[in-house]
Amino acid sequence: MHTIGISISRDRICAVALEGSTPAPRIAAAVSVPCAEPFGTAADGAALAEALREALPGVPLPGAVLTLPPPLTFLRAMTLPVTDLPRARAIHLSELEGNLPIEDEEILSDLLPAPREGTGFFFAVAARRSFVESASERFGAAGIRVDRVVTDPVALLLLAPEAAGAPRDGIYLSTFNDILLLRVSGGGVTMARQFPQTMADRPEEIQGAVREAAGEAGSAPLAVFLIGETPAPLAGALPDAERIPLPEGVSSAHLAAYGAALAPLRPDVGGGFSLRTSAETALERERDRRWKMATGIAAGVAVLLALGAFSFARWTEGEKAARTRALVKKEFAAVAPDVRNVVQAGVQIRAKLDSLRRQQKELGTDAPPPADMLQLASRALPKGEIAVREISIDGGRLRIAGDAGSDARLVETYRAGLAGAFGPDYSATVQESGGSVKGTSVKFTILVEKKGDRRAS
Repeated sequence: MHTIGISISRDRICAVALEGSTPAPRIAAAVSVPCAEPFGTAADGAALAEALREALPGVPLPGAVLTLPPPLTFLRAMTLPVTDLPRARAIHLSELEGNLPIEDEEILSDLLPAPREGTGFFFAVAARRSFVESASERFGAAGIRVDRVVTDPVALLLLAPEAAGAPRDGIYLSTFNDILLLRVSGGGVTMARQFPQTMADRPEEIQGAVREAAGEAGSAPLAVFLIGETPAPLAGALPDAERIPLPEGVSSAHLAAYGAALAPLRPDVGGGFSLRTSAETALERERDRRWKMATGIAAGVAVLLALGAFSFARWTEGEKAARTRALVKKEFAAVAPDVRNVVQAGVQIRAKLDSLRRQQKELGTDAPPPADMLQLASRALPKGEIAVREISIDGGRLRIAGDAGSDARLVETYRAGLAGAFGPDYSATVQESGGSVKGTSVKFTILVEKKGDRRAS
């Protein structure tokens, strides 16, 4: 069995491949390449993949665990109204939104494991979605599938000496990228700090943080562990610290990658922390594909069924072409009774639309044609689990009904998108929106109408 860990730093990308299982997996390869730009480029990812193939001739490269260093992540402490990790994971993102120097939709985050005796106190580590996705894609293009994305605090936990299958209680300092400090108790993280690498030469603040961590731990003294090639000033400031020896065949520069490679072998350590998995990526790609398909279908329907007052419901990707053609003919015959023989519905509809538009222009009618209204509604659809179930047009009024999965925020996103698409002369109002607090589908109805047109709904 091979597992691969990849670490990223400002000037180097490293990879370690392991063979075998715990407690002593064999290091099959340890390679690194310099970065042409900070934290690597596509060419650097390709060079790393080539180096791995040369080190593992004839061995198909397995999926990899990628770890991100402190400069690419955000560490936040938080107290939540729950104590168990799964429930905390489900709600913690709301505590980060608006409290990080990145857009809310850019946040990818997970929680470090907490002690078994939960208090509701957790540490979240977040990163930019765009960077995580682009890095995964770069390595994927080079032939290395990224199965999971973690962060250096998780790699540090995986490098810690074990006691009963969990990291030993103590204070851990790593210097393989920037400086990380973790206080571990009961298998969980009770304190987490990160410092720039340059502070290793001015260790007073780090020394103070270690004393703070030891003081908060209670009366029992805590062991201090140094992982990596600790600079002399920092090591001298912590004379009683225990140095964790480097695994044979692994340099200090490869330690983070080595820790990441251990993740599949020690699934309980780190609490299953993951910013991203390949399964999640595949699911999002499938959702994106289906969304694009659905909006394309909606746009096509808009062209075909753009005549007068009508409604359609429960359109699905599985509608067969014959049924669609029959429905188009039926709708066309209903709104254009003057056309006696419907042979080429598409051609005849376009001709009828052109005629109606000319009439509207001559009459000075200021409502957009139904086709245009439907196209605007289609383009305004946000990404996510949102489905339009029914659309009706009455003159210049458009009513849309559907559901937004379990995310009520998508309703407001769609309303705002409709308001922007139709412009300042139109209003977009949520007439009703509701769903279960237990996560059942949120139903909504949105009305788009020209401002000043307030007929009874």
